[in-house]
Amino acid sequence: MATSSPAPPRVCVTGGNGFIGSWLVKLLLSRGYAVHATVRDPRDPKNAFLTELDGAPANLRLFKADMLDCDTVAAAFAGCEGVFHVATPVPDQKMVDPQSLTASATGH
Repeated sequence: MATSSPAPPRVCVTGGNGFIGSWLVKLLLSRGYAVHATVRDPRDPKNAFLTELDGAPANLRLFKADMLDCDTVAAAFAGCEGVFHVATPVPDQKMVDPQSLTASATGH
């Protein structure tokens, strides 16, 4: 009698296409995790390297997320057992209020 294997543990990596985030995504996929990765635009061709990683077709899902918008990251976190938060908000170059990044830096 065949038994189905349990679903792989699911985790989220914020900033999945960044230098640290992409290496973490690769490592997690190689260890059998299902990975939700946040990126600015999942359709951007520069994210193709992620979707071509071993295990990605079955176990990687890219989410459009803005680290300053809780609703967009909540969708990526849904169903995850853990979150690796390696992203940081990248403000608009014309931003006049650098204080808005304080929460990212201090957690407050």
